[in-house]
Amino acid sequence: MRHIYRLIAVLVCTSAGCLVVSPFALYCFGLSGIEGRPQKPPHLASVETQSLAWKRARGDGVPHVEADNPYAYAISFFFTPDQRASAGHLVTWWVASDFLAKQKGGKNMGWWHLSGAALAIWLSRNWTSEEILSAASYLRLAG
Repeated sequence: MRHIYRLIAVLVCTSAGCLVVSPFALYCFGLSGIEGRPQKPPHLASVETQSLAWKRARGDGVPHVEADNPYAYAISFFFTPDQRASAGHLVTWWVASDFLAKQKGGKNMGWWHLSGAALAIWLSRNWTSEEILSAASYLRLAG
């Protein structure tokens, strides 16, 4: 009986460890499939243009992109009831998906979504809100 309790304890601890490590591991794996990183916009768009891009992303109020992390992203993916992306997630996705589309390579859709999510997290942590909104506005308002 003691062996069964040990086996159960080992399985519970292993499962918990995998749950804790997996979002960060998937983030690192997603970034590893991307060649380089997007370049910051050479100049910032006007505040009005940034606000227009924010409104196109269904944003309300003052435009601001929150820095994301793999854990918060995973939690919002699984526990957001309506599955609508926030305006901040949407504008970072616009920049990330444009960068991935310009890369050459026959990757599948699983790679596309994992790398896109990882790059969107990376962008939210390494670019300012103004840089993300400027890049998104150049992409969405030009076409």
